[in-house]
Amino acid sequence: MTDAIPQINISQAKMDALARDLQKLEMDSTTVVGGGQLVPAFQRQGYLEKMGHTRTKWFRRFFVLRDSFLLSYNLQKSDYTVEPRTCINLSSSQFQLLPEADKLEVFSITTMERDQFFLGAQSSSERDAWIKDMEVARTITHANMVKLAVENQCLAEEKGLGGVTRDNSTSALSIFCNNEYIRNTPLTGGAEGWLRTLGFNPDFQAAGKKKLKKCYFMLRDSHLLMFNGGDILTKPRGVMYLVGTTTEKVEDEEGMFKFACRSKQCGDVIELVASSNKQRQRWIQALQVGARVTYPDFKLLLKEHQLLAAVTMTPRAAPPTAPNQPAIKVDAPPVPLMTDDMDVQGQQLDPATQQAYDSEGVPLVRDPEGKLVHGDGSACESTEDRYNAEGQQLDPFNRPLPPGAVPMFTADGQAIGVGPDGKHYLPNGDDVTDQAHFAADGTELKSEVVEAAGAIATDVSVALKARAMLKGEGATEEMVDMLGRTFRAMEGEGEGTVLKNADGQEVPLKSSRKVEQDGKLVDYDYSAPKPVESGELTIMMEQEEGDEVELGTVEVDSYTTLKDLRNTLTVVLESELPNFVFLVNMIPLLKHEEDDKLAFSLMPCVFVRSNELKVEAPKMKFTKKVEKMVAAEQKAKAEANEFEDIMAKIRAGKFLKPVKDSIMDE
Repeated sequence: MTDAIPQINISQAKMDALARDLQKLEMDSTTVVGGGQLVPAFQRQGYLEKMGHTRTKWFRRFFVLRDSFLLSYNLQKSDYTVEPRTCINLSSSQFQLLPEADKLEVFSITTMERDQFFLGAQSSSERDAWIKDMEVARTITHANMVKLAVENQCLAEEKGLGGVTRDNSTSALSIFCNNEYIRNTPLTGGAEGWLRTLGFNPDFQAAGKKKLKKCYFMLRDSHLLMFNGGDILTKPRGVMYLVGTTTEKVEDEEGMFKFACRSKQCGDVIELVASSNKQRQRWIQALQVGARVTYPDFKLLLKEHQLLAAVTMTPRAAPPTAPNQPAIKVDAPPVPLMTDDMDVQGQQLDPATQQAYDSEGVPLVRDPEGKLVHGDGSACESTEDRYNAEGQQLDPFNRPLPPGAVPMFTADGQAIGVGPDGKHYLPNGDDVTDQAHFAADGTELKSEVVEAAGAIATDVSVALKARAMLKGEGATEEMVDMLGRTFRAMEGEGEGTVLKNADGQEVPLKSSRKVEQDGKLVDYDYSAPKPVESGELTIMMEQEEGDEVELGTVEVDSYTTLKDLRNTLTVVLESELPNFVFLVNMIPLLKHEEDDKLAFSLMPCVFVRSNELKVEAPKMKFTKKVEKMVAAEQKAKAEANEFEDIMAKIRAGKFLKPVKDSIMDE
């Protein structure tokens, strides 16, 4: 293993200045109201026209945008805990401009769950303002708060500033960068499950005469959603905004595990009854964290990142050309962050890489084999210019080029990249640090240009450490090549193992390294293969009455991921349990977390939930042979369908590259 990058020597004066800036951040970035609680104003509110889902006509609705949620009501309300007409979680949503209709400037919102909403504004400026604010809102999620806090801590530690940030950093970083919390909490965060309640803002004096009702609650980011049994999960019966709330245990009565959430901002309150003390404690912690998944706290973490970057990292270079730009400018973080770790195909990007676009602003995507292609399906050569969403040029491995650097190649046109150790490698792992480097046109590069490319090593190292920290308990071991990219596939065992890199190319074993939990890279040892364990995993569902119902069992081994398990279950459950999600600690997993989570670590059972609460599902059981056959067929079919779908959207012009302003300019 090569030597680690030496720490930058930061003067004590700079460290003291950073400490003062960190301490000052929280006071400057939030609004403090009665009780000292952090309560931001709504990002936006006002009237829009909404196309009905069942009746194709426009309905005037009052919309409220706060953190990652967009809610609509019949009229402007002062009490926003009443039942909303529409509740849209903007996380990972996409926005599209549509032709004018009925004298309205129309746009659509497509959510991560594939729900689609059509909205109309009275003018193009009003429409653009809504989209601009929603582009910001879609980033204010628990997942992004955790990713950003972890990246900040890793960035600080990489340059010897870990102690300064730990002693002086904001409370937001300490909440979302707690190692124990990260290990036990999926990135989605929050909680969900059946609880008993009298509802929002009940008449407590008459409470003794009322019967507690069992409702399904979902905590998403800064909102608590309540559903009646059987409701579709996009139509809550009530919503509580958690910013400025306090959550605490209520004295038990007759064995009931009670707790209450109260808002000092608007006087809202809800008392809840859990089925056990463990469930109550889990909900109390989740509600307390949810109260910090806010717009001000997100900006706080972004400013903290800027301070650390200013001390430890070199500013990004300007793009050499100006790719096409759409009509709307949207806000986004001013520096590349792990919060941008998904490509337009919905797949997790490699550490330190970004979604690539060609010079016309059209995204480059990967086919099912991993090869990068244009929107027309033609191959993208490594020597072609490519850019990120901000117009910065990328290297041949889709990483932003540092100032003064250019894409590097061998004399015969093979791409050269910088690894996390600062050395230069080919995709197959060959070290070419001491060999001549050439530009795309074949011109030999000067030494200062080659040296400038080394600045990216810090970015890759930080990204690898942050990715390792974000993996929870029971995750697969991360394998990367010498450039820090994850492998697409591994076949065989021992010395006969064949690896495929991010581009689908076969590479030798020497190109692999293992990323440990602390982010260190070590040689992967194939000489002593681990024994394979196997067992039957029970698939469970919690019913409205609180009963835990067994749906069936599936045989898994110590290498089966939840993604493998999904491929198996989808064939049987697609009609009875559509769009199901896995719940870990009663928190739904993101799709890319399923790639990392080992099903065997969840033995003896894992819970699932569909978008429809009241669902009966069949008993099921698979033999190992059938399981593997079904999983392989399902995976190939899903990959082919997803690729064709994304290519159709690109050809329709739905993924033009945005021009991003800084979120901090507001």
